[in-house]
Amino acid sequence: MVGLRKGSGMLFLFVLIGGFVGTLLSRVLRAATEGGPISEFFIQEIEPGLRPFTLDLVLVSVTLGFSFTLNLLSLLGIILAIYLYKQA
Repeated sequence: MVGLRKGSGMLFLFVLIGGFVGTLLSRVLRAATEGGPISEFFIQEIEPGLRPFTLDLVLVSVTLGFSFTLNLLSLLGIILAIYLYKQA
């Protein structure tokens, strides 16, 4: 296998793709199951972040904030992505 040029940008890309794949799998699991305790364990989400706030300086107004959604499958996707990054 041809080695990748490893850098922080490539690691961020791997983590982002791993998170997206895990979230996609949790959405598929949610749609495919009726909601038993095991599926609820995998798809229960937490949403850490910073709520939007506005800084009004009369001349200009700036709104800042971010949030992201994590669940067990997205966390597993991120861990798998980091593993694959280290193997590449």
